[in-house]
Order: sequence, then C-alpha cells, then structure tokens
Amino acid sequence: MSVLRSINLSPGGIPKTAIPTASVRAAGIEGDGHDHEKHRTPIQAISLIDLELVDAIAEETGIRLGPGDLGENLTVSGVGIQLLTVGDRLSFDGGVALEITRVRPPCYVLDSISPEFKRILWNRIGMYARVLEPGRLATGAKITVERSGDGPRPLVRAPGEGCVDGAAFAARVLAERAADPVVATSPETPA
Repeated sequence: MSVLRSINLSPGGIPKTAIPTASVRAAGIEGDGHDHEKHRTPIQAISLIDLELVDAIAEETGIRLGPGDLGENLTVSGVGIQLLTVGDRLSFDGGVALEITRVRPPCYVLDSISPEFKRILWNRIGMYARVLEPGRLATGAKITVERSGDGPRPLVRAPGEGCVDGAAFAARVLAERAADPVVATSPETPA
C-alpha cells in the first residue's frame, strides 16, 4: 500500500522535522523554509523520497537516517518515487495532488551528514513536484499514483563529474522493498 509516512519541514536547511498534518499551498508546505532562492519555485514546491531508499542509504553508509533527515518534505512508502517521470501524478487522501517535475540533485547542505552524500546520492534522493491541488495532508494518508507522464521512466539526471549514478541502486531497492503502489492510468496512457 502506498502511504505518506512523514511530513517534514524546517525554517531552512536540514534536518526537517516531522509534523502530523500540514497545509499545502502552490508554493509548498506552509511553514517550510528554503535557504536558497533557487528552491523557491513552484516546480520545486515539494520534495519527496521513498522511505525504502532512506533506510537503504542508512544501511549502506552506516549513518542513522530517518524521515526528514535528507531534507525531503514528504517521506512515502510503497510508492517508488524514484521510478517515476515528469508528469506522473500523486493523489493523497484528502484531495492534495502533486505532479513530478524533476529529479532532486544532492546538495551541499548534505555535507552536515556526510561530505560523500553530494557524490553518492545522485538519482536516489527523490524527486521534486509541483502542487496541482492544494489542501491538507495528514501522515498516514493513502496515495494513488497516476503514471501520466510521457518522459523516460525512471527519470534520471546525469551525475556531476566524479559522482556515482544511484539509479540502479534505487531500482533494486524499490523492487525488493516497496510494495506495488496503487496505480491509476490516465485515459491517454496505456497500463
């Protein structure tokens, strides 16, 4: 089952702290701050990551990690965020709807956890989404995925020089650990 495990916010930077409910607006989660102007854009309103990947990264590195520690707004399970593409949509119980816009690249703020994270977390630290339908979110909300995007699946971003592409790692972890998400296909998209 695809579920929202944690809603996370901070005044800026990491870690983000879990809260039980949140108001979602076009600009993102109410009360969430950003340290850099480049993050204040509707196409990066919300960052999402699979809890399965957070757990696998913690196991691989030996660094204790939990929801919000990598700076994501929403930590989900059973979804396979890292396997989606631009245009895919997520609908949450309660009416909030998001659309995947781009791969989230690792950022230097992760240096406070490990200076290696900027290098090793490419294509396995989640996605950004824009808000299609604002509203209230609550931890535990069920999620329906609509694979309506027509880009490459999974969407990946070319790693920077000297960096490691984690796309295969993400695909393997999600195949092993993530339950099949509840998927709806748009009328234009074959199942």
